[in-house]
Amino acid sequence: MPALFARLRAVCCLAAASLTVLALAGSTAFAQQNVFQYRWNSKPPADEILPGDVRMALVWTGHLDAVYRGELDAAVRKAAQAWQKSKGHPPTDKLPDDQKVELVSEALKERDEVGWSVLRDSAVGVTVGFPAKLMTFGAPRTEGNILWYHGGGEVTQSLGVHLGRPSCSTLEGAYQRVAARATFRARQDNGFVAFFKRGETQSYINVACHATGSVSTEMTASVDVLAKHRGLFGAMSISLRMLHTPDPTIRPRPKVEDLPLAPTGFDDQDVPPKPQARDKARPKPKTTTTSAVDLRGKSDALRLETRDGEDLRADEVFEKAAGAVYKVKTDRGLGSAVAISDSELLTNCHVVEDFDEVKIMRAKDEQTAKVISKNADADRCVLRATAKLAKWVSVRPYEDIKVGERAVTIGTPQGLELTVAEGIVSSKRVFNQSRVIQTSAPISQGSSGGGLFDARGHLLGITTFYFKAGQNLNFALAAEEFAQEREETAVR
Repeated sequence: MPALFARLRAVCCLAAASLTVLALAGSTAFAQQNVFQYRWNSKPPADEILPGDVRMALVWTGHLDAVYRGELDAAVRKAAQAWQKSKGHPPTDKLPDDQKVELVSEALKERDEVGWSVLRDSAVGVTVGFPAKLMTFGAPRTEGNILWYHGGGEVTQSLGVHLGRPSCSTLEGAYQRVAARATFRARQDNGFVAFFKRGETQSYINVACHATGSVSTEMTASVDVLAKHRGLFGAMSISLRMLHTPDPTIRPRPKVEDLPLAPTGFDDQDVPPKPQARDKARPKPKTTTTSAVDLRGKSDALRLETRDGEDLRADEVFEKAAGAVYKVKTDRGLGSAVAISDSELLTNCHVVEDFDEVKIMRAKDEQTAKVISKNADADRCVLRATAKLAKWVSVRPYEDIKVGERAVTIGTPQGLELTVAEGIVSSKRVFNQSRVIQTSAPISQGSSGGGLFDARGHLLGITTFYFKAGQNLNFALAAEEFAQEREETAVR
């Protein structure tokens, strides 16, 4: 066991007040990140690269440390100029688009060389990245008040979930003990990091606290490995997340997940014909009071129900579930939504775009629905109808969904209302930090916001996107992601 809090006892006099920790400030430093959520088979386009991607690329190339001095913008600018100098580019205050692509492509190649993957335990409530080509994780085990996940190989890494001590109220004592012999240390209100040199090896620790305990991750590697892969410590530290309040007393269910392949084509809305030149101005969305829209993309009306009973035929599933599927219309395009109560519906935010009100339709019936909860980053939007809805469906828990079981899609592809198709659940994955269901059931343009149902008519997910590069590579955002009680928060 890596004795994070037992082996170091003397108090160190290292000053750290002037240091800032990227890893613990991830909510601001790395919130705007797009490219690094995926694996790429080609260079990412410049317009997909966000500020968080540039920062992450500088970490992976070894130019931006996880702990730095001064302001973040200044540190990033200095790191970018160091990278420019290493490539023979003249230093600039802002990277040109071609250099952004060059930098990010270099960093993605480095990340792929170590096989960067994710260890996720949704039951316990923690996740962390690790270099799968350099190490493997064993089975988790409990030692005292700590649940440990240990991994070994060319690199060793541990993830600890601590119950009780240290918590945010007792973190200072743990900080002093762990950092006692550290080469350097840095402390913030919600955690700390420490770096150690021990002969030909080096170690890096990140500890993040919460009200009832803390989580910690430590990586140790040789000087030679770190010289070759300079971004390992920073990438590991930044990747530490709490999915909810961690509970090490729950039976652990860790999963190792590869990063998803970058989409080559999202399921865009059906867009009306382009207007003539005199009508180029796009219509302004209708607005409501901003405070009326919750920003979580969640619903407390959602009802979970596990699967029971024999499979229904596709026509029977359609008869049972289709009454809950509505066409969604805005001034810019079409999509779908699925009712989960007598007043609320689930859909994708790229269906409603920046409109606060939309039209929902079934046959000739039409009414207004307001956007009441919206998380655009996660593509989760919740609508509330102005009139009572006649039919709605229950939601199948994500953990109850089985790979290989039958699945049925009902939606509005190409504006064709209530189109049904059948396939299977091909896989369960994590995409853009959300749980998704891969299915072979066909999805076409305009299917966004429609329903993926099981063979009993339960809602599995909201059909969201597909990969144009392959066949039957279709994805639905797990409907349980919309459940209000499951709020994921990053380590802060």
